[in-house]
Amino acid sequence: MSQSTSNLPPQEPIPNRLQGLVAIVTGAAGNIGFETARRYLLEGAKVTLTDIDGSNLVDVERALSDYVQNSSLKDKNDLILTVAADFTKEEDVQLVVDKTVAFFGRIDIALLCAGISYSSTSILDTDVDQYDKVMQVNCRSAFLGIKHCGRIMKMLGNGGSIVLVSSIAGLRATPGLSAYSASKFALRGLCITAAAELGQFNIRVNTVHPCGVNTPMFNLAWSEERRNNMLSTVPLGRWAEVADVAAVLSFLGSSDARFMTGGALKVDGGSVLN
Repeated sequence: MSQSTSNLPPQEPIPNRLQGLVAIVTGAAGNIGFETARRYLLEGAKVTLTDIDGSNLVDVERALSDYVQNSSLKDKNDLILTVAADFTKEEDVQLVVDKTVAFFGRIDIALLCAGISYSSTSILDTDVDQYDKVMQVNCRSAFLGIKHCGRIMKMLGNGGSIVLVSSIAGLRATPGLSAYSASKFALRGLCITAAAELGQFNIRVNTVHPCGVNTPMFNLAWSEERRNNMLSTVPLGRWAEVADVAAVLSFLGSSDARFMTGGALKVDGGSVLN
């Protein structure tokens, strides 16, 4: 779990905005998952953290527990549940949903942000196994998350918010990342279809589309020259911070977004303007 390299002042959570709500966060050992889970907690939610990487998940729980203990929130044991799981496997997804309901009694928010990428490769040279793996992790996991979280939200009758973390690669051509782009565009199809089907149960479904996020991992993935070239296309002149993305994800989970569904919210500094 790497941290942002930003010198920007932190964005402040909105106290009690998510009070009484329960969230499942997939990909919780990643930057966006971790920061959003932290914000959920500080805004009053209870959180199930899940990731395929069990060892990193332990570190995430420890770090979030420190935030809880240094705040005015209750004991961490009442607020955080950790379940190591592979969200490409239906039995694992069902396990996470069942454990969350057994522990917290409800599910109100499903943040589906498990995902992987790869080094830039021409579509002519992209290995089919790489394509299949990217589609499994980025798209199948979201499908299963919608299916099982949506079912329990419908059964409980409280409605809910399901948020898929896509990318600007799901809105425009992304040469060199054909499989990644395909998976992120696929999330839009899942989103708008699920939004149309589940709206009658007051279940909202939206996608969020960040540009590059300023983390050590992102900075290592591209050469300085390539990063500078890409940054020249961002009107706001900087990369997204994990806090920028987490703020939008928290908003979508709250009642402030109660009349928003099927949306594609860009957190991209203006990278995609049409």
